[in-house]
Amino acid sequence: MADSKKIILAVDDMAVGLTTVRTILQQEYDVRLAKSAAIALDMLSHFKPELILLDIEMPEMTGFEFTRLLRQNPEYSDIPVIFVTSHANPQFIDQAVEFGAEGYIVKPYIPEALIKRVKAVLETEDS
Repeated sequence: MADSKKIILAVDDMAVGLTTVRTILQQEYDVRLAKSAAIALDMLSHFKPELILLDIEMPEMTGFEFTRLLRQNPEYSDIPVIFVTSHANPQFIDQAVEFGAEGYIVKPYIPEALIKRVKAVLETEDS
């Protein structure tokens, strides 16, 4: 049943990043796409995803700024976030941990690694 799929919101300013995520995950999940953090925030008023996959470097609002807003809102503060970014810099990884990220995946990534991380986070949320 399609409507029983868990919703994942992928946020990335690069179309190729969004389509890659959707291609990898659409068999098992309802993948919704946002090409900016501002669009993603607006989308949250229409549905609550079980997981957010988030790029860090985006125009207007970074993934970190988006996560800060998310964590400050009691309605959305419990949504797990996995950063999917090209930044392998330990400083960025530390910052992601400080923001309570449930994962950090560096692009380019192996599709199976993304699937495994998403499943692990969603299974943790279920238990």
